[in-house]
Amino acid sequence: MIVRRTTLAGALALTRAEIADMFQYRTQLFIYALWSVIGPIVYLAVWGSIAGDGDVGGLRQSDFAAYYLTFMLVTQLTVAIEIYTFGPMIQQGELSPHLLRPMNPVWVAAARNISYKSVSMLLMIPLWFGFVFILRPEFSVTVGSVALFVAALMLAALLSFLVGTTFALLAFWTTRSYSFWEIWVWLTFLLGGQVAPVELLPGFVQNLATALPMRYTLGFPIEVLLNRLDAGQLALGFALQILWLAAAALTVRAVWRAGIRQYSAVGA
Repeated sequence: MIVRRTTLAGALALTRAEIADMFQYRTQLFIYALWSVIGPIVYLAVWGSIAGDGDVGGLRQSDFAAYYLTFMLVTQLTVAIEIYTFGPMIQQGELSPHLLRPMNPVWVAAARNISYKSVSMLLMIPLWFGFVFILRPEFSVTVGSVALFVAALMLAALLSFLVGTTFALLAFWTTRSYSFWEIWVWLTFLLGGQVAPVELLPGFVQNLATALPMRYTLGFPIEVLLNRLDAGQLALGFALQILWLAAAALTVRAVWRAGIRQYSAVGA
């Protein structure tokens, strides 16, 4: 218990330090935040023009506005940056000092993830409210859907972090870990609810998206908030999200242990 409390206290202190450090790059982060809203606005413009005064698969312009405005927040809160932060730490030999400390270096990656999201969200919120004021979306939400959304969002953020960490850990063996990460990014674009809500995908592709983990890092929380799922779909969605989360945690654990053996073997 004492060890766990010490680890938690150290993680919180590390996160506070990372947040303070992240504020030094607020201009760059604001540019990133601005860039992160461009994609959803483009998707919204495309689907809104297709829907026109009617609907696409039961979704009207106002529904697409609600979906992609929620998408802006969810993607910012679930983004994985480990391939850009933790991966280079391994490749450049900066991991060694962290291995001498009592705290697992994965906590450093987690602290940087949280600090990035905290600062970038502060910069993004004004932009988001501006788009809400302009687009006037219809958010069909309830207290229950908000509560379930928070749970789905937290699970999605953790799943995304673990997936990002797994790809970053490939840097123990290859300098091309970013190329593997790009495959995940493209699959998320197609199957995660980014290019289109999952419910609009063709039957086979929709079934594939439902089974694979990409949807549970992005599209699923949005669908939960906007009441797009019935009770059975909610239960299945949370079950699969938790299943993929457990699988990702076990994968990170296994890859980390194998990577450390590789790291030690080459004398880094």
